[in-house]
Amino acid sequence: MDPLHITEFASPRYYDKLNQVSETAKNGSPSSEPAGSTSASTSTQAHTIEQQTFTLPINLRHPEIPPGLVPLRSAEQKKRSIGHNDDYSSTQTQRRPKFFGSKGTLHTKFTLVKKAPTVSTLVEHHEHIVAAEGRIYERLPLSELFLSLPNELQEHIIAPLPIHDVLNLRLVSKSFHTLVTLNEHGIARYHVAHTLPSYALRLYPQPNPADINLHYVCGIWHRLHVASKLSIMIARQTVREIFLKTTEAQLLEFEPQHRRMRQRLMPIVFTLFHFFESYRALHVRHLAEHGAPLNHQAFTYNPIECQVMEMYDDQTLLKVHQAWAVVISSFSRRLRPPSYIGQVERAIKGYLKDRPPDEVYTTILAVGGLRQAQRFWETKGYNARRDAVDTWYGFITRCLTPVEPVTVLKSKMSRLHIGRRKKDVSLPAAEAAASESAGHDAGGCKEWFCVKPACQAARRRHSTDNLVFHSSLAAGPPMSPLSPAHLQLLLPDLQHLSNIWIHTAEALILERKIVARPQEIKKNAAVFLELIKDDGVNDLEEWSSGIPRTAHTEEQQDDQ
Repeated sequence: MDPLHITEFASPRYYDKLNQVSETAKNGSPSSEPAGSTSASTSTQAHTIEQQTFTLPINLRHPEIPPGLVPLRSAEQKKRSIGHNDDYSSTQTQRRPKFFGSKGTLHTKFTLVKKAPTVSTLVEHHEHIVAAEGRIYERLPLSELFLSLPNELQEHIIAPLPIHDVLNLRLVSKSFHTLVTLNEHGIARYHVAHTLPSYALRLYPQPNPADINLHYVCGIWHRLHVASKLSIMIARQTVREIFLKTTEAQLLEFEPQHRRMRQRLMPIVFTLFHFFESYRALHVRHLAEHGAPLNHQAFTYNPIECQVMEMYDDQTLLKVHQAWAVVISSFSRRLRPPSYIGQVERAIKGYLKDRPPDEVYTTILAVGGLRQAQRFWETKGYNARRDAVDTWYGFITRCLTPVEPVTVLKSKMSRLHIGRRKKDVSLPAAEAAASESAGHDAGGCKEWFCVKPACQAARRRHSTDNLVFHSSLAAGPPMSPLSPAHLQLLLPDLQHLSNIWIHTAEALILERKIVARPQEIKKNAAVFLELIKDDGVNDLEEWSSGIPRTAHTEEQQDDQ
């Protein structure tokens, strides 16, 4: 054989010589040659290889191949890919020699393309394992796998979920309900630190870290949810009725201003929720402690309103005072028929009722709060809204007019003691009240802590050791319904709608010297321009409930 350095590199003759050397080293001498010539040629080839050694950079693992010789893979042999159970057709191999340097070094580059195993291959592999080990692995559901994790990992997985998802998780099973209840302090602390806005934490300060629970977080979340809905509805009503943006193109063009108005109204409405909630609690406490009613006092500043407004900083007090008329007028327009409709058209369309009197508005805001205002706002149809307002107001004021026993008069025949003897039929006050709410469906009632007798009688009494019914959320929602005794104290002492907030807030603004003159307080058009203007400062802290809004909820309040 010619020396390898004489043969042209990477030529067909080069590979023929290389194959010849490989076959000679592997199979020995040919059968046609005599034994003497075989030994001579073998010694000559070995001497030649020892003198001129050419090493290819490939790992040789076969023990019969001398160093310096590379066995070429036959055309029928194919590479075996790992994890495919001898499925040789699932791989593709490419070889391309490259030349680097002056001395000549052969680098062989392999590109291995693996295919995903098929379902049949995985099934065969699983059957092979089962046959080898003699046991079958049971497939556990995801819930059992999750509950088998350590408690710390369960808490870290549940804590970042939105509040409504955490509450829905409690409804899955008793195991998940107990899991959320036992880890509520860690979940609540996570949401206080990451999801609640700063203005909410200023108005509702955090308790001790050991006392932070789901009731505290869900209470703030409930208030934020109400404020978010009212801000969206007030902004949409203002855009259509004040700025007269009605067509789709106009609404799309006005969307940046609409978004800024909604974001700026959010903390203002949340502050008003806090105001009415705190005012009602302080007012009831003042009357329960046998304090003098406000209607019997002569004052410049409402003392209860002053206590609440002391919690607000200067800018919060000024912004809420400027937007007070916007919020109240928007709610007032929602409870009255459209102003552009005349008497004849109102009669045709069935708008037979006028706007409620001012004392009804005062009762809704001071007793029911903004949550009750949101319920009325979301009711579809003007007549349905007015009926809902009249029903609720009649139920609230019923405690002021005690129900007298109803006596059925006897007939003349009974007076003459002729015929069948009957007793006097009289209904006590409790039975009369129960008969009025007999049409109330306790099973289908969706109100949280409904105070109607049918719902109260339908509630079950559970043991205090049961974590399902005696968690921190059992304390009830913010501004829960008042008892009849508290309503009897509060309703006669309510202020007129025009005297709520306005006089006390304006006097405190001038006393704190937030503005120099009353004329510097913005009103009407200046307030709307302040809500939609682009001042170039992105300091709006937007809160999202995490619940996606649908087209139905978007258009729910757009009917008249």
